[in-house]
Amino acid sequence: MRDCYGDVTTDDEVRHVIWRCTPAEADWFIMEFEKIPSLYVADGHHRTAAAYNVGEIRKAAKIAAGEEVTGEEPFNFFMTLFFAANDLFILDYNRVLKTLNGMSSEEFIEKLSVHFDISPLPEGADTKPG
Repeated sequence: MRDCYGDVTTDDEVRHVIWRCTPAEADWFIMEFEKIPSLYVADGHHRTAAAYNVGEIRKAAKIAAGEEVTGEEPFNFFMTLFFAANDLFILDYNRVLKTLNGMSSEEFIEKLSVHFDISPLPEGADTKPG
């Protein structure tokens, strides 16, 4: 394979290929990504925030050390993966409480209401995300 950096097929038969690209090809990708009006981090938002924060800490350390920061340093970037919305299926992620620690259901809802807007679902409502 020409300029193939990595090629692996997972146990569930999904093939992943990583290609090397020239600077000109990279420019094309950059222009294409600039056309995307907005992005939503469906999974990994904590990792994304952590990567950003680590980058800011490393940048501040370079500046504090009197070193030049160009914006091209590795700490300014992190690897990500994009899917088109029509290729994405978000599974619901529910948490089950094993105990209310002696509270009644009503007391529990009342305590949650201090921090969240809570309203009952209509009978038969679809509780799965869009």
